[in-house]
Amino acid sequence: MTEENSKYIKLEEIVALSQKQGFCVVGATKIEKVENDFLDSWLDKGYNASMKYMENYIELRKNPSLLVPYAKTILCFLMSYNDERVDNEHIFKIASYAQRKDYHFVMKEKLRNIISSLQEKYTDLQAIAFVDSAPVLERYWAEKCGLGWKGKNSLLVNKEYGSKVFIGEIFCNITTDYFEEQIINRCGTCTRCIDICPNGAITKTGEIDSKRCISYQTIENKQEIPYTFDTKNYIYGCDLCIEVCPWNKKAKKVDNQDIETKELMNDVLNKISENELDRTDFNKLKKVTPLSRIKYDKLISNVENVKKRL
Repeated sequence: MTEENSKYIKLEEIVALSQKQGFCVVGATKIEKVENDFLDSWLDKGYNASMKYMENYIELRKNPSLLVPYAKTILCFLMSYNDERVDNEHIFKIASYAQRKDYHFVMKEKLRNIISSLQEKYTDLQAIAFVDSAPVLERYWAEKCGLGWKGKNSLLVNKEYGSKVFIGEIFCNITTDYFEEQIINRCGTCTRCIDICPNGAITKTGEIDSKRCISYQTIENKQEIPYTFDTKNYIYGCDLCIEVCPWNKKAKKVDNQDIETKELMNDVLNKISENELDRTDFNKLKKVTPLSRIKYDKLISNVENVKKRL
């Protein structure tokens, strides 16, 4: 193969680059139309609640070729956030995925580094990276790439790394070694994630009724959370169905050195507990973590909701 010809690249070459960037698992699949009506069914039931954006770009979600016309392949990458150095001692709870630098930016930069490295060798490679930033059915494609199965709480579950993983994709014009086996769903008869949810957000069919979900209510719902809704002291996101999953209890741990962000998070949680948080404190945290998804007033409203139940 010449440097100018990037029609086929061995997956092992991509894997080697991904490991240098800190990704734990990589897989590939051929781009094709989504032959599954799970999205339509979920929307028809109104499970998206106020997230009307999920009703947009349906054809792009179902047919990635319309999103990136030159692409032949979807490469999926997982990055674990299953480390032990996250705060869980405060009264007010923040989901563990948010207690670190914003994965959108961290992963996007790493995926672009992989693209740049490949383009140095394969000069006609065309590629674009996505991290929860486009109408892409990420968990569907991750499963097609062999990276895991859809758990009963709708999250992707990887046999080695559990469900505490971020997903990113590269759409590109090359072919590689595709995953062609049948993924085995290893949840079995376990219903721990369903049983732990205090508001019954997880259906028996593995769908999430968003209006009953703590993550939805503390992030996506821009209104005040109903008093009758139990957030289990969470003020941003939720870890309940994740923490109870047996696959996460046996999952490999990673060593996350993001100490500075975690210290900032700890400081903010302390100030919330002491009623000393102001917009300046929040804005510092918002700039570097996924808390950029909400506004200060919404966070304070979530805090007040928890206080009412203490």
